[in-house]
Amino acid sequence: MADLIIAAGAKALAHIRKHGLSPDDISAIFGASGAAKWLAIAGLDHKVFAQFMTQRTDKTPVDLFGTSVGAFKLAGAARADANITLKVMADAYIAQSYEGPINLQSIDAQTDIVLKKSMSHDHNGDMAKGVAEIFANEKYQLHIGTVRCHGGLNAKVWRQSLALARAGIFSTFTDRHLIGLTERTIFSDPRSDIHFSARDSFAVRHAALTPQNFLKVLRASGAIPVYMAPVHLEEDPEHIYHDGGMLDYHPVPSNFWPENEGLVLYPHFYDHFKLRWFDKFYPWRKVPAHNLDNVIMLAPSRYWVKALPDGKIPSRQDFPKYRKNEAERFEKWHEVVRRSHALGEEFVDACQSGKISDLVQPL
Repeated sequence: MADLIIAAGAKALAHIRKHGLSPDDISAIFGASGAAKWLAIAGLDHKVFAQFMTQRTDKTPVDLFGTSVGAFKLAGAARADANITLKVMADAYIAQSYEGPINLQSIDAQTDIVLKKSMSHDHNGDMAKGVAEIFANEKYQLHIGTVRCHGGLNAKVWRQSLALARAGIFSTFTDRHLIGLTERTIFSDPRSDIHFSARDSFAVRHAALTPQNFLKVLRASGAIPVYMAPVHLEEDPEHIYHDGGMLDYHPVPSNFWPENEGLVLYPHFYDHFKLRWFDKFYPWRKVPAHNLDNVIMLAPSRYWVKALPDGKIPSRQDFPKYRKNEAERFEKWHEVVRRSHALGEEFVDACQSGKISDLVQPL
């Protein structure tokens, strides 16, 4: 039984079955929110960027889009040496320590450490130099999904809590209650000429991603309301910014991405997609295949997941679970990352051998 699932929407499936898959076929790579779940595919991501994509001959830049930890890892992949940066990021994420209270202050502090290590690991702590690499990279152009907050979410923590609780109750029936609270805001590399057009209920506000606002925007993309401090941007003092995963938990290209774009490679920790943050509480809510027409999903099989330590992929709940024995969490998470490299090797081999044409399955 294969450890890696390779599944594709109708357009992508037809292409792979006829032509196989090469890095020149990829126009964009997406990354989902999911906190520690990302570690289950850290090795897969590493092989995608440090091996598969290095064979690309097309000089057209590949667009990268992510929310929350998906944005974190894609920012790392867009640095000059993805091979090193993605390893550093995984190690830094695992090394987060919560032996004391787990609260807004400690979560913010640990997140800042992860980002600092990831953006400055070879520049003696100078994050500006790491960020400069991203804007100088001719292979990739980064887009970061955030939420600009309104109403009760554009307020102090206690009001945010009330607004989220109400939105959570209404989410049982509809996601439209989020319209008055959230505004999808995508910050893009200024070199990109991509134009977004919303095709769901949530319009797209497009903003420039610059070396000056980069770290704040990246931080905002992963700032979970209530659990983490909001981010204030100098260019928009009237609003606060929070986690892009509220609207685009597992970002779906067909909701806002240009329809004429090519294939989207999507390394993912689940074998399905959840549209909004609240959808994760409803098992039956999954993005239908017809909304994933040009997507190529790479995901660990459930068989592979069951063989992991604790029989599951890492999650935020592991932080309090192992708070009194962090060494055990460190060991288990490092083992997950170590095993995840085999997923990447399976993908690269499938592409290079041409076997992907037979292995790919419909989403």
